[in-house]
Amino acid sequence: MEKVNHIVITRKEEKELKKLNRLFEIMGVDLDSITSRIETLEAENEIKSKEIVNLRKELAEAKKENEELIRNQMAQISVNIQKSTAKEGVGTKSMFNFEGKKIDEHF
Repeated sequence: MEKVNHIVITRKEEKELKKLNRLFEIMGVDLDSITSRIETLEAENEIKSKEIVNLRKELAEAKKENEELIRNQMAQISVNIQKSTAKEGVGTKSMFNFEGKKIDEHF
């Protein structure tokens, strides 16, 4: 299906359009180069939008991986703390919990 670019204008509008084209010539503005530049920028914008979507997906995946890594490391730290307190004979972690209004400071 072809796109038809047919615009009907009056004679007065045609004169105004010629006058506008003449003013652009005087100013040194090239409408064809401007329109081609706009089209290339629009194409680049579409490409960048797709890249942004892909980067957001990658970021979400990396975030999930980092959360899992942090959870694993925290679990390992917990295991290491339990092992070290058992070796030193300090006792369980319940001794380190604060309950009530009095603090046991013998640690």
